[in-house]
Amino acid sequence: MAKQPGVVVGIDLGCRLIKVAEVRVGRPSVVTNIGIAPTPEGAIDSSGVLDKAAVAATLKRLLADSGIGSKQAAFALAGQNSVVVRILEVPRMSPAELRQHMDWEIGRNIPFADTRVQSAYEVVHRPNADPNADNMEVVLAVAQQDAVDSLVDIADKLGLEPYAIDVEPLALARSLLLTQPEMQNQNVAVINLGAESTSIDIYSQGLLSFPRILPTGGNLLTRAIAERLMVSESEAEQLKVQLAEVLMDQIPQVTSPFSVPGAPTGGFYTPGFASEPTLAPEPSPFMTPGSFTIPEEPQPDIPPSPFAEPSEPTPTAEPEPALPAQSPTDPRKTEIFSAIYPLLEELVSEVRRSIEYFRSRNLDADVQLIVLTGGGAIMPNLDQFIASAIGIPTIVGNPFKGVQLQVKRHGPEYVAANAHLMAVAVGMGLHASF
Repeated sequence: MAKQPGVVVGIDLGCRLIKVAEVRVGRPSVVTNIGIAPTPEGAIDSSGVLDKAAVAATLKRLLADSGIGSKQAAFALAGQNSVVVRILEVPRMSPAELRQHMDWEIGRNIPFADTRVQSAYEVVHRPNADPNADNMEVVLAVAQQDAVDSLVDIADKLGLEPYAIDVEPLALARSLLLTQPEMQNQNVAVINLGAESTSIDIYSQGLLSFPRILPTGGNLLTRAIAERLMVSESEAEQLKVQLAEVLMDQIPQVTSPFSVPGAPTGGFYTPGFASEPTLAPEPSPFMTPGSFTIPEEPQPDIPPSPFAEPSEPTPTAEPEPALPAQSPTDPRKTEIFSAIYPLLEELVSEVRRSIEYFRSRNLDADVQLIVLTGGGAIMPNLDQFIASAIGIPTIVGNPFKGVQLQVKRHGPEYVAANAHLMAVAVGMGLHASF
């Protein structure tokens, strides 16, 4: 049996950004270094890694600049079109019977034209589950062989040992739920807002119950802004980063299907935050005083980014020229919000549909909290918009809350400003801790 490493570097290869986090195994685990760099243009898309040489070169520089020396690497599978994660309910059976049955399930669940795949499965042992129940749950992950081979090739180029290759929903569980005890006794929906895709994963007591991925992300918002303002996509991206926000006073009143008994039938209502309709939820009860939290306002050098990861959050990247500073009353804010609002409405609709499905499969169990992460998580007022529309408290997740921080190359302001980007990388770094 291979020796368990003492330090692991978690690697998240995104379409816009590459993120790394070095984690020392322990209870609590310790994050010793982090790093972020722009992904080379065209090197990664929804199908996975397209240019291994460019990605390897960028990753090599990033690891060096971040002071990361660990050779044990845990990669998150890149590209939502190259991996599928399912929760299956199967008859209770012995391990030998399950192995035979899963061969059939894997063949049935391959959505790829290329049938060369790598797969893994694990029985889900939920607390308080009936051990004599007729059925049991199994989490299944199937990835295209080429996607796995690309990550192994990149590791070889850099002299890294691929300690683990895992899927994002399990990494998010480790960094946002399993290291934070207050999250483990409730049902939580984690929304990971990326450039090319958005995932909606629902967890019960820290264990994955419902994974879902939407093939839309921040790039779609960029195109909507470009069409509305008749500008190039590069200019639209910059406008989105600087000016996009949810203008709460311009949203039609909605009725939440998840409102608690006695709640108003119109207007915004967020159970758990206030007893009367409100447009401004109180601070989340899940963030304790003195804990490491995301600042309400992002750092000036890391502007808010809706559904797309910021393009220059790392000292290794050349910053793009900034547009002139705009006043809060810039009329383009209204134009931008008008362009993206239909897409935000669709996001809320998909989140609501996912929660309804979870409730139907779990004896009407309620989701108590929504956690946002990824590049779009810190768009101003997005958390308030989702909480008001769905009626469930919504916060920006903090993957550093349940670990110790001893980051050497960056100060606390940099770490806090980029926490929303680091959940997958930190979760992969925590792989050896669970």
